[in-house]
Amino acid sequence: MTPWSFHKAALAGCAAVLLVAAPAAAGEVPCGPDLRVTAENPAPVHPGGTTRVHAVVLNNGNSETADPFTLTLSLPPGVDVTPPFSPSTCQVFPFGHTIACTFPAGLRPGQTDTADIPISVAQGMPAGVLTGRLDAQLPAAPTPVDNTATFDIVVL
Repeated sequence: MTPWSFHKAALAGCAAVLLVAAPAAAGEVPCGPDLRVTAENPAPVHPGGTTRVHAVVLNNGNSETADPFTLTLSLPPGVDVTPPFSPSTCQVFPFGHTIACTFPAGLRPGQTDTADIPISVAQGMPAGVLTGRLDAQLPAAPTPVDNTATFDIVVL
């Protein structure tokens, strides 16, 4: 067997394992890096006011991230992101309802990265509860179900 054919066979075997592997059971540490996203509900806010979304991304896997990953915050209409952001790598999409923050490779198992994003609620927004969403994108995530979190924005 040539080195190239061995390499192709190994890749095919890995792909087959990835296609049939079940998600890690509760309490099991996923193989490789695995992101888990959490966010607390921001403080309640009046129309025209500002509050903050604090997101936490945990590497719940057993190896550090080899690639950069992106955390995307999506907000409902009437709620916009307001600079400055942390980290400084955050980029606002058109219309201000979505922001993507890129984090460098190298997040070790058990470590966290955080994003602190100020948000503002439009003047005249009726009282109620709005829902925002966070999504972390890491190539080949073993358990993508925990890469997403929602949070409530309480408008007073």
